[in-house]
Amino acid sequence: MTNKNDFETFLYISNKKISISVRKKYKDYEFYENTINLTNNLNDKDLSQLNEFLYLNIIKIERSLKKFIKKIILIIDHQELLMIKLSLKKKFYGNLIDKETLGSLLNTARNQVKENHKGKTITHMIIDNYNIDDKFFSSFPENMKCQNLCMDINFICFSEKFLMKIKESLNLYQIEIQQILSASYLRDNFKDSTEDIYSMGQKIIDGHNSNEILFVRKIRKNVGFFERFFNFFN
Repeated sequence: MTNKNDFETFLYISNKKISISVRKKYKDYEFYENTINLTNNLNDKDLSQLNEFLYLNIIKIERSLKKFIKKIILIIDHQELLMIKLSLKKKFYGNLIDKETLGSLLNTARNQVKENHKGKTITHMIIDNYNIDDKFFSSFPENMKCQNLCMDINFICFSEKFLMKIKESLNLYQIEIQQILSASYLRDNFKDSTEDIYSMGQKIIDGHNSNEILFVRKIRKNVGFFERFFNFFN
């Protein structure tokens, strides 16, 4: 009997094709893969090609696995992408850079992007660099005191309406979107790699970029929006 946690299901959507891949977690083994080339570009007004593709593949996969697909990892390679850059500055007056203040700054930045770009969903939030008292760091220096902290943050967003339409198509099969990944972001992180897009996605999910802020849903009341920010927040 197949363990329900043994496999991950990826759905790749671009302007030219749709692919689905079911693969063994952390092993180079693809259980199922299928691709169609699109005759027309997908948009939030017409997802008929996606719906037909799901209809032809989901039941087939579930019968082969002898279990239902409950969650799917969505990889988007689409013109709906929007990149936003934001800089933040905070005075620390010679004090230690603490997690609470840093977390508050990041949450403020996220809320600012959401407020100024309504109709967009943030899929990635990455700190490009830290400027601490005019010294640049590519990763966060722990246990450091400073006068001034500046951070350059990069947001990758997609159309909320477009993603909602995809969600509605998946809901027909009681499938939830586990995570949304940008294909261009994956390729930027693995420029010299020969790995396929799904292996790249798995590595990003597993924390390949320590400067990416990972979002999780609130599980109970009075829990902060972020479960963790980076590896050093564990």
